[in-house]
Amino acid sequence: MSWLLYRFLTAGAVVATALPASTEMVTIPAGPFLRGDENGDPDEKPVQRVLVADFAIDRTETTAEQYEACVAARACSALPQKSSSTSQRLPVTKVSWQEASKFCQWLDKRLPTESEWEKAARGTDGRRYPWGNEFACQRGNFGNFSQDGRCAEEGAPGRPVAVGSYPTGASPYGVLDMAGNVWEWTADAYRPDAYRRAESAAVRAGLSDKLRVLRGGGCCSIFGLPRTADRLALPLDYRDEDIGFRCAKDVPAASPAVPTPSPRQSPKP
Repeated sequence: MSWLLYRFLTAGAVVATALPASTEMVTIPAGPFLRGDENGDPDEKPVQRVLVADFAIDRTETTAEQYEACVAARACSALPQKSSSTSQRLPVTKVSWQEASKFCQWLDKRLPTESEWEKAARGTDGRRYPWGNEFACQRGNFGNFSQDGRCAEEGAPGRPVAVGSYPTGASPYGVLDMAGNVWEWTADAYRPDAYRRAESAAVRAGLSDKLRVLRGGGCCSIFGLPRTADRLALPLDYRDEDIGFRCAKDVPAASPAVPTPSPRQSPKP
């Protein structure tokens, strides 16, 4: 069944909304990975091996269709500016950190932490891009702004495209669109020294913190490359044509197996 029925109680009335089947999620196994990039920006150093618990992450970015279903269910706020495109498979854009967080909560999910996002994008071997260490314009949607940039001549569209359009750019775990298309909000408040710490948990925001971290690069910039360790900090209420998100969730720890007792043998006569 490709459609799920969600029911919400509002003002004493029942509101029924059909929601497209939730994005497929990929389970990322617990264990260490190499975080950071010694050849990257100062806030990506030093490279450390950090431990991340089991979690699951959406295989693709959240789509406009999915977000509109949340709005129709009165669980999300309507965006002040909708994309001019009519394609519902496009990633939702012009979304703030608060709106992205609320959508994930609606589905009993959350935004991924920076470390979770980076591990899902690069695996455990410290690769610079989801597919490996060699840059390749054909493996993602990036590098074209107003027909300028290093990937413009190789057919980069210069605008967000339907999620999952670049399967050859998949991460080691099969997660898509982690290089380009849209920048993705994460749960973390931005700290320039966050990678000097050994912890992999989200950096929680204080009362004065206004910046949140985005990862993955966008479609439409002539600066930088969509490296797996690249960090962008923007105000939590910021919106743009190439800012979106995907959700994650905790994976319950498996219950320890209970050994089956061996049957007692009858004493020999």
